[in-house]
Formats: sequence, C-alpha cells, structure tokens
Amino acid sequence: MKVYKSFKIAGINYYEALFVINEIKIGDKLILKPEENIYDEYAVEIYYKDKKLGYIPKSANYSISTILRKGWDIFECFVQRVDRDNLEIEVAVFVRERDDK
Repeated sequence: MKVYKSFKIAGINYYEALFVINEIKIGDKLILKPEENIYDEYAVEIYYKDKKLGYIPKSANYSISTILRKGWDIFECFVQRVDRDNLEIEVAVFVRERDDK
C-alpha cells in the first residue's frame, strides 16, 4: 500500500482524544466517516474504536470525502505518530490495493 495522504488530526482538542490518547499506538487502525457539516461540506470524522478524535483537515478532505460519499470503501487510516504532550495525532490514509491482480 502507498500513502495517499498524511496529516495531523484537526479539532483534536474538542472531542474524545484526551480520553484515549494514552492507549493509542502507532499502527492502530482508525475509522473514517463522512459527516453532514454546515461549516465544511467535505467534513470527514476520524474515530478510534467508538471515540471521535476529530477531522481530516480541510486542506486534505475533499477527495477522501467525495469518494466515501459515493459509497466506495477503499481507504484505510492508521496512526503514524502520537505526541501526548502536545495532544497531536498524525495519521496516514492509504488506498487499498485491488485484489484482482
């Protein structure tokens, strides 16, 4: 797999990251969910298990949001770096490879 996009999770201070940041590890799989949002029509939420961590930043969400909203489940998202002191989580989004080679 190749990295499609990588970024720090946006809005992390406003959601549930503080409650789970000590258990999150590099390589943990995260869940991406498009969200109806009046402030950003391409908003994509990021979850660790059932805890909302924040969003894909606006600068990186357009293509991922568009593809997810079409119903294509082609992305996998993993933790790349955790900075507990500054409450930052960097992630990488990958596009799954085709199985029909």
